[in-house]
Amino acid sequence: MRDQDENDRYPCFPTKYDRIVYVMDNIVGERCAILRDYLNKVLQHPKFRTHQATCEFFNVSCLSHIDGLSSSRKEGYLIKRSKDYYHDGYNFFRQSSFADSFIDHRDRKWFIIKDSYIVYMRPDTYEVGFPMLVDHNFQIINGLRHVGIHHGIKITNLQRTLVVKCQTAYDCEEWMQHLKNLIEQANSFCGPTVNRFDSYAPIRENQLAYWFINGKSYMEAVAKALLTAKDEVFITDWWLSPEIMMIRPTDDQTYRLDNILGRIADAGVRVYVMVFKEIKHIISLNSLHTEKTLISKNKNGFIKVIRHPSHTTTNGVLLWTHHEKMVVIDQKIAFVGGIDLCHGRWDDEYMRLVDLGDENDTTLNSPFQIPEENVTTGERNIAEAAQRNMTQMTEQSDAILINNGNRLIAALGAQYETNGNIKSTDLTYTHRTERCMKSIASKWKQSKLIGADENENDSESNSDESTTSDESISKHDKKATRRRRRKRYAAKWRQLVQNVRINSEASDDEETVEEQQSIMSSTFAANRKYRYFIGKDYSNVYQQDFKELDNHSKDYIDRKSVPRMPWYDEALVVFGQAARDVARHFIQRWNIHKYEKKLNNNSYPFLLPRAYDDEQDLTIKNWRDFLENKPFRVNAQCVRSVGLWSARMKTPESSIQNAYIQMIDAAKHFIYIENQFFITIANDRQVQNELADALFRRIQQAHTQKQKFRIYVVLPLLPGFDRLDASKAILFYIMRSITKGDKSLFSRLQKAGIPPRDYINFFGMRNHDILMGRLVTEIIYVHSKLMIIDDRMAICGSANINDRSLLGERDSELCMVINDVEEKDSRFNGQSVRVGKFCSSWRRRIFKMLLGIQYDNPNNIDVTDPISDEFYSYFRNVAKKNTLIYEKVFATIPTDHIRRFCQISAYNKMTTMNNTDPIQAQQELKGIQGFVVEYPLYFLDEENYLPNMTSLEGENFIINDGFK
Repeated sequence: MRDQDENDRYPCFPTKYDRIVYVMDNIVGERCAILRDYLNKVLQHPKFRTHQATCEFFNVSCLSHIDGLSSSRKEGYLIKRSKDYYHDGYNFFRQSSFADSFIDHRDRKWFIIKDSYIVYMRPDTYEVGFPMLVDHNFQIINGLRHVGIHHGIKITNLQRTLVVKCQTAYDCEEWMQHLKNLIEQANSFCGPTVNRFDSYAPIRENQLAYWFINGKSYMEAVAKALLTAKDEVFITDWWLSPEIMMIRPTDDQTYRLDNILGRIADAGVRVYVMVFKEIKHIISLNSLHTEKTLISKNKNGFIKVIRHPSHTTTNGVLLWTHHEKMVVIDQKIAFVGGIDLCHGRWDDEYMRLVDLGDENDTTLNSPFQIPEENVTTGERNIAEAAQRNMTQMTEQSDAILINNGNRLIAALGAQYETNGNIKSTDLTYTHRTERCMKSIASKWKQSKLIGADENENDSESNSDESTTSDESISKHDKKATRRRRRKRYAAKWRQLVQNVRINSEASDDEETVEEQQSIMSSTFAANRKYRYFIGKDYSNVYQQDFKELDNHSKDYIDRKSVPRMPWYDEALVVFGQAARDVARHFIQRWNIHKYEKKLNNNSYPFLLPRAYDDEQDLTIKNWRDFLENKPFRVNAQCVRSVGLWSARMKTPESSIQNAYIQMIDAAKHFIYIENQFFITIANDRQVQNELADALFRRIQQAHTQKQKFRIYVVLPLLPGFDRLDASKAILFYIMRSITKGDKSLFSRLQKAGIPPRDYINFFGMRNHDILMGRLVTEIIYVHSKLMIIDDRMAICGSANINDRSLLGERDSELCMVINDVEEKDSRFNGQSVRVGKFCSSWRRRIFKMLLGIQYDNPNNIDVTDPISDEFYSYFRNVAKKNTLIYEKVFATIPTDHIRRFCQISAYNKMTTMNNTDPIQAQQELKGIQGFVVEYPLYFLDEENYLPNMTSLEGENFIINDGFK
């Protein structure tokens, strides 16, 4: 009886002599039943079911039947070349040798073909290796001639090359056929037809999407969506502040970002975060604090953080950044836009300047309570920070030497995203760097022509100041001398870069610490008087950049004297397959950065994309948990900017620029643009993106065909930097793009006989309030990256209108292109048209906010028709009226009244109504409608305010020449 139980418990292979020639026909069924029972017992037994031999027999693995990962197309053992190659320059083709038959058994991996990638595992530990995702460069070849080994297959995509060896020629043919089937099944990524805009991702039809204006609605939706996560969360930001409050106003620390991530990680959700790793001497992001704080929130190690790039290796990147902003939940909900989850980004429709709660004195001081010297001189003790910034520009306009002396830091800082503060370094390093860069800059100024046409005269005068000793030398000798100089300066530059990397090694060493040693354990209880912006979150980059980020609850700006700078931004959320594409971009970056920085850390896994054909998994039924309104039905497509340094892509992708250009070309009625920058110059030797040409062509077409066509552009009134040299450089290139010089958009239109303002106008945003009894104003910083076309098409994401974001090989970026599916009736220029519900609702809400009619519209202003003469004139008149009132009350800067630096000082000495007669000033301010103001297109128009060459920002020549 006991033996019978043992036989039932353990599978026993049939031992009868079963050669097929001796088996009678009448007992074949019996033999099959015996074998079937045996196999069922094997599969039911816990030890035998997971045995390596069983998996090999059935061609299955632990990845075969995981929900969401799609079914496996083919599985089995292959011998993998022990070295993977990620760059060109290696020799893949070699002659086979006798040693090939003795390849180490440790290179024998279990390979799995899924719906859009191939991946391998170690058979003993089930550790997943680096998956190869199908992309438009995905190729497979076999044969001794091409691969260099018998029965070999070489698999290549944009990121890497993998060589595997099959056991037999039959196995090789079988695997080749399944790989060909993979390419056919994943043709949306590698098909014969190139995706629109040359994007890595196709158009995803009938997806759900919704939009967000400003950080309040966006962060609240993100927070609530994170709490619905079941399996995994992907987050990438340029800057991430763990202590940011996602839902406000509240004292509940539950809705602090790090606490939310810790909570879902405790529930078993894996959280993967990628943040840009800054050079700590250049910019104050403290990504190391971000990493340590987040990792410390879960003891099981379910929160993983990668900071990239490394600045200590020979291929480290100094100039470019990871600029994407996205949150992906379970690879089926994706938030994309311009909003980092960090300090200073939360804002709502009120654009608050003051956050003092009960402490604020909203009763205006009378002129008798204002110090006499302020009334008579117009001195602004509580002036806007941006205005003080411009005043300092005047005081230092003749010769600006960069504070803290670090020339490299200044040069790199202006190329970074806003908030790139220069931090004081040790004196020895600062002086060494200053002397080196000052020498390099002065020599380069003598040996190279600077390319901008507007500076030709300046370049000539600079050359006249340089030595003329080479005039007697022959032309050939001059060229040889110039080459020697450049080599010498390049060597100095390389030495300087090495110094920066040496100074960055400390932060790289600290990165190996997985647990934070010193974290503020006490959670900060929000003071009810500071209900919205706690500590560092009360910010004004015009006044001062962020500092001491590890002490998040401590104010760094006196909120009783300095108004905060409101932050205006946009974002959206997509579901389903479009969210899968966002996740795919994250996975491509995560896997390559994992290989570069965490290869031997097995706790950091390689990530796998989920299936695109799992309708049940892609269905979103819980959108009501985090959205107030029903999402719209749209067609969505991911576009991005990535290159070799940012994602190890052999071919850079610039599909964002392609999308902008093609969308502008396709516009029929109007274009609405919001962006942090507007740097696009046609036929320029330095600015290379082509958006200016696209805008010019479209306006010229409208003028030639006598079409009613409008372009609205909303920008920040001043660049968002607290450093004068950076502000001047950015402002210089923006003005060169719009009005300054022969290549500017306005100049080209005027030469073509086209009145620019009939077609395109530029605007900014501003607000005012009462701070401790004083009227104050400040610029609303426009950080959004949005374009809406004809209320039917939109693009939103992280990309600015400049070369950094658009060329592909510089900053990494991600945007989403939306085409409406659901339509409604509307009218343009009085004519009936069909528009999309998603885009039109977004644009109308923005216009109502800009014009101040989102809640109260006594004049029944209709924003439906943005191109009619009536509305176009109304919009411009409101902006002009608001501008005049602000100038009358505050004498605001920037303004078109100031064409030269010398006028700023006189302008600041004017008595202002907010000081001399605050009661009347308050009455004047009641005439303000919304937030829109005119953009000062001719501010400092008669000045050449490109920074001095010693700052290395003047001609941006480091980017173009310094690293070649």
